[in-house]
Amino acid sequence: MSDRPEFVTVDITSPAMFVGNSVAGTAADTDIATDDHGLPRLPRHRLAARLRAAAVGVVRAEPGLLDAAEEVFGVPRRHDRERLVQIDDARCAEPIRAAVAYALHQRGHRPGMTPDGLAAVLVRSVTDAFTSLESGVEVDADGAPIPGRLRTNRVLNPGIHLVAPLRWHGEPRADHLRLLARAALATTQAGHRETRGRGRIDVRLGSASTSDEHEATLAWAGLPPREQRSPEGA
Repeated sequence: MSDRPEFVTVDITSPAMFVGNSVAGTAADTDIATDDHGLPRLPRHRLAARLRAAAVGVVRAEPGLLDAAEEVFGVPRRHDRERLVQIDDARCAEPIRAAVAYALHQRGHRPGMTPDGLAAVLVRSVTDAFTSLESGVEVDADGAPIPGRLRTNRVLNPGIHLVAPLRWHGEPRADHLRLLARAALATTQAGHRETRGRGRIDVRLGSASTSDEHEATLAWAGLPPREQRSPEGA
């Protein structure tokens, strides 16, 4: 196994609302963030924010990791460019992105272009393949329904696997890896409407040399592998 993780994986386990602008646009009131090819993405600042929030809970349970948390994620409320690691956008795996890019290229679409004609239809169909539309009564800031107001939301389908590369700006210590891995394991939701069961995710760490991201994350976290854990009630 690599000495340090090279990417973060995000597996969507319930419909998720990663609100943003899709490149081709849709008719939904609330859209999702996509890349230039219409594939879903989780913007890096949102993923980093969820990991940082989880790290707060990790530090509460293990105060000795406070320094590691500040070095990995930076000091709160301060623009700290010296953080140890930066997280890129979480996107679909490279083989999927390459296949979609090739199909769009064959129809004259290039990254950065606003899709039109057949390319626009294909880009929208790519987004449709990974998402669903949900309709319901619009609610106010307190969660109360607004009579006569319907709202359509585009959500990511469960089962989607996203990968976010990590960029290290130094050599991490064991406590840095322990903190990051435990924050990943503690990150279980992202996106809007989390309190309504939306946006459940599994977050893990991996590298080119790992075949099982879950086991690798447990190892970096300093936790025993699954087969060594005592059964419940034992």
